[in-house]
Amino acid sequence: MAKLGTSSNDNRLVSASGIAALCIAASLLLLFILPRDNPQIERLRLAAFDVLMPVIDTLGAPFIALRDTGKSIDRLGDLSALNDELQAENEVLRQQIAELTQSKVLMQQYRKLLALPTEPQFDLLPLRVVADLSSPFVKTLIANGGRNLDIQPGLAVMGTNGLIGRVISVGETSSRILLVTDFNSNVPVVALAGDVQAILSGRNNQRPFLQYIPPKATLKTGDLLVTSGRGGQVPVGLPVGTVAQRKDGEPFAVQLMDDIASLNYVRVVKMKPLEMPPQASGPILGNLSTAERRGQ
Repeated sequence: MAKLGTSSNDNRLVSASGIAALCIAASLLLLFILPRDNPQIERLRLAAFDVLMPVIDTLGAPFIALRDTGKSIDRLGDLSALNDELQAENEVLRQQIAELTQSKVLMQQYRKLLALPTEPQFDLLPLRVVADLSSPFVKTLIANGGRNLDIQPGLAVMGTNGLIGRVISVGETSSRILLVTDFNSNVPVVALAGDVQAILSGRNNQRPFLQYIPPKATLKTGDLLVTSGRGGQVPVGLPVGTVAQRKDGEPFAVQLMDDIASLNYVRVVKMKPLEMPPQASGPILGNLSTAERRGQ
């Protein structure tokens, strides 16, 4: 009989616990459903949150840990894929470095055979862009370096990857840079694929264009353009951009290496300017015949 009484008491205890749990759940549900404009209900709701928050944190800890573990696994997978991609890029770079080294050795040998003078060396001086004064009619930037850094008008300016303009005026601590997209900018360039000489001219939009192309020259979309060094102001071989796809009847446009609008830093190409020969005097020209003046 005792066992039966005990069993009956246990059943009553479980039933009471269940009823209490249901009452608590119902109370909490009512707290969430009741209108929020009642200050007393809002205070009860906040008190319930204060009581239940430790329980929620304890119960949610395993799920949070499981979520973080899943994110870590996904991150490891991304890192593995990125590592494979970087290894492939490194292999390509190693091959390019080997080719560049071979080309450099051959170029030195060719220069010795032809007794060519060496090209002037230059340094890249990084400057920060402090103002963009571009407008529909003028395309210029202001950089934080001038005569204090021995910057002179006429020096070429590069972005992250390629030529973007030239210095046109210099202050004590600032420089104004005329962009290659400006209507007044004209830079001699050459297409490496076909050794095609041209002039890169701005037209006050995102893409400059090529003009004075030889009549029989051939240009293709994607051809790399570099500075030709004509005029002695800009060093030879600075990357400029690629030939963009051409529409019928339009000049060849150029896709620049950099997005000029997003540049925060530029690099001034500091080199010793080429000294131009003096103009011939009058008496010397007077002693030459017309044919000699023309080089005939």
